[in-house]
Amino acid sequence: MQTYDRAFVETFLKPWNDHDVDGAMALMADDCLWEIPRGPEPWGTRFEGAAAVRAAIANTFKATPDVRYELVRSAFGPDLIVLELLVVGTSANGTPLRFQACDVMTMRDGKVSAKRSYRKVAE
Repeated sequence: MQTYDRAFVETFLKPWNDHDVDGAMALMADDCLWEIPRGPEPWGTRFEGAAAVRAAIANTFKATPDVRYELVRSAFGPDLIVLELLVVGTSANGTPLRFQACDVMTMRDGKVSAKRSYRKVAE
């Protein structure tokens, strides 16, 4: 088991903030999983495998062309990273976005094998 640190988090967030799908995928395992908050199941929507995750990341960047992920806090354990983030941007239809989110990432061999995303909902 490996323990990660803030340097890995900065490396991980850079392609997301640069809207670099290839860079983001370079840090994901081939059999990766990404769960996003919205969807019909208790876990939201689940994307499984590199092709599905790649398409979901690309769609995120299209839906929110200026999205930015600002690190608030991070915590680490063996093969585990927890990120608290402030997410800001503007949706493609012009709606401003600003919310807190949390990513719980399971790591394997230096790559993200599972990324489970949660967020606060402003009403």
